[in-house]
Amino acid sequence: MLSLLIWAAVLLACYGAGAAVLSRLRAEPESWAEEIPCAVALGMGFLSYLVLTAGLLGQLKVWIGIALICLVAALGWRQLARLGREGVRALGRSKRWRWQWVALPLLLFFLAAGAFTLIGALAPATDGDYDGLVYHLALPKVYLRDGRIHPIPWLSHSNFPSNLEMLYLLGLLLRDQTLAKLFHLGCGWLTVLAIFAFGRRAWGARAGSLGSAIYAAIPLVIWEMMSAYNELAFALYAFLAMLALARWYEGKTTGKAGWLWVAAIMCGLALGTKMLAGAALIFALMALVWTCARTKGERPPAARIAVFAVIALAVASPWYIKSYLYTGNPVYPFLYSLFDGRWWSADRARAYTEAQKAFGLGAGPATFLALPWNLTMNTRWFFDLPQQLRPVNALVWVFGPLLLALLPTLLVTGPVGTRGRLALWFALVYTAIWFLMSQNGRYLIPILPGLCACSGLAADRLMGRRAVLTAVTLVALLLGLGSGLYVGFDLASPAAPVALGLQSQSDYLSTNSRLYPMLEAINRATPANARILVLGDEPRLFYLDRDYLLGSHAQIWAEQDLKSPDALLAAWHRMGITHLLIHVSTLRDVASGRGAMERDIAGLEAAGEIRPLGLYGTLSLWEIADRGKAS
Repeated sequence: MLSLLIWAAVLLACYGAGAAVLSRLRAEPESWAEEIPCAVALGMGFLSYLVLTAGLLGQLKVWIGIALICLVAALGWRQLARLGREGVRALGRSKRWRWQWVALPLLLFFLAAGAFTLIGALAPATDGDYDGLVYHLALPKVYLRDGRIHPIPWLSHSNFPSNLEMLYLLGLLLRDQTLAKLFHLGCGWLTVLAIFAFGRRAWGARAGSLGSAIYAAIPLVIWEMMSAYNELAFALYAFLAMLALARWYEGKTTGKAGWLWVAAIMCGLALGTKMLAGAALIFALMALVWTCARTKGERPPAARIAVFAVIALAVASPWYIKSYLYTGNPVYPFLYSLFDGRWWSADRARAYTEAQKAFGLGAGPATFLALPWNLTMNTRWFFDLPQQLRPVNALVWVFGPLLLALLPTLLVTGPVGTRGRLALWFALVYTAIWFLMSQNGRYLIPILPGLCACSGLAADRLMGRRAVLTAVTLVALLLGLGSGLYVGFDLASPAAPVALGLQSQSDYLSTNSRLYPMLEAINRATPANARILVLGDEPRLFYLDRDYLLGSHAQIWAEQDLKSPDALLAAWHRMGITHLLIHVSTLRDVASGRGAMERDIAGLEAAGEIRPLGLYGTLSLWEIADRGKAS
């Protein structure tokens, strides 16, 4: 309950600051449904950069976090006062509201989906929350342990843009991961509200409601709402950029550019959340250039397009400047052949590119045209799955069937208007870039809000035609939304006891996580000041409460460090390492003498310089003899 109260207070403060920005830019929302997502998203972005500043200055303290929230609230106090006044007026008019009973099924759907995703978000992250335990939550925890944001050579992901991770950091600072994960949940539901506003303005309330429901029923979106990833924040900012562009297009003849600058800021915040958001910025600039080329009379000058790009890049720039200062590469670890970069190598760059290219079913025009079918019916090839599971279509419902069923009907049900064209063209351009770079299914989430809005339009039009089409559409919606609820229930059920306070986090994790008991045992077996070198294929170390570094995920060893066992031991001493945590797969390499470091480790074991302390599941704990005694 405390996490929910703090989260609500933070979002309220963010709303005030973001609404002040909208007012300053003279971007006037038409409704609460449009204003709330735009304002809260802007405020969250601003708060993220305040947390980044505090972290870089070494001021990661609880009172600083509270002060930052108060500062954000103070900047938007006029808008918060307006919210209070207009809220009271709305309550006064509530007696005149007319209840539409046909909306009851959708209301019940949203309430159920909201309850399931909230329960899942309030539960601690388990093993399936892979990236959350590797870096989305783990890196903020490292920063908090050290009291500052600093270079982390042993994990390349620490140099990714991290707007949402700064909110995770704030959540961990003020409470724990239950507060941190709520920020990602909030991004998901703000997008649902934005889809409703997007569709209602162009096509009516029913189309907007159906589009937002279709998004909230996508199993991948439901799972992400319960997880500490960042794709939902990326999707929120990218979709709000499209919404703001649409608003500017609708009013561009008035000469007001407020919504254009909102779109630029949203593109910048998206680019500060994930590098792939460069595709959203590219599309926005393409759309502006196209408008400039086709519009006669009142048209946006080229200078305005340049200003748009400058604003977006300026908003995102702190993360890329930070990466350049830390590594020498602004987009580390990508484009290694162009920028180079510390703690990386050509071999690692090649291996990382090959890993990203392993997703999907290949390249070529035919494969691209088959994507809608394959992403619905063969999604196993677009996600991180062990090779032996790929013949099993276990993920057929990842994107759900409604998009594939509804979107093609737009070809015969009539024009989609400016907003629909904007959403569909963005999906096409973004997907083409995604197709060429990495066909990871999660990275497609940013196109889903626009596609769901258009699917809502398609469903609305089909239900307005013959009775047979109405019945078929209702059955399809029932099956699609129902399957989404089933996924939400299935994911939330194990988490309900801990989310409702009926079970401790430790008991929940001991039951639902294979890793947690192992790491807790290692915490008990090592002194508080231990520094552990982790070797092998287990980087999900959020629950390891010791200073640690990954030895297999970056180029932290010089060539001379691997020339002999003594040289390796000297490097460990220089780095302050007291213990080793070795995955069993790496232990097998040590026993067989495969690899330079593995041979040196075998030599150190034979010389008595390291000794085993115990095997914890798939992780073996070792002590460096003299360093272990000293600690």
